[in-house]
Amino acid sequence: MAIIGTVADGREALISLNLLGPGESRARIEAVVDTGFTGHLVLPPALAGELGLPLRGSRDSFLADGSVVSLDAYRVGIEWDGQVRVVPALAAEGGPLVGMSLLRGSEVRIEVMDGGEVVIRPLP
Repeated sequence: MAIIGTVADGREALISLNLLGPGESRARIEAVVDTGFTGHLVLPPALAGELGLPLRGSRDSFLADGSVVSLDAYRVGIEWDGQVRVVPALAAEGGPLVGMSLLRGSEVRIEVMDGGEVVIRPLP
């Protein structure tokens, strides 16, 4: 099963994801595919709160400029490849990001142009 998205303004590869929190909490989000992020998922703190995600502590994270920040850490359910996976998520201001750990075991194809297609498929 493929995840299909689009390239916005020639710069951001976007995909839609369904997130599952405790109980009946759910959210559909649009996330940027960020190959420079080695983790699974980054969510805005407000979204983590809306989903009622229990805090699992904090993690030091290295930013692109070399600085280190401490970010709240959570676990969240995500519909991926037709299955629900529970993955680590960090909370940071800005929009949701999908990182390389979530993409592991996948082929990612991005047509890097305005309106280009983003396709993520599991590797055999």
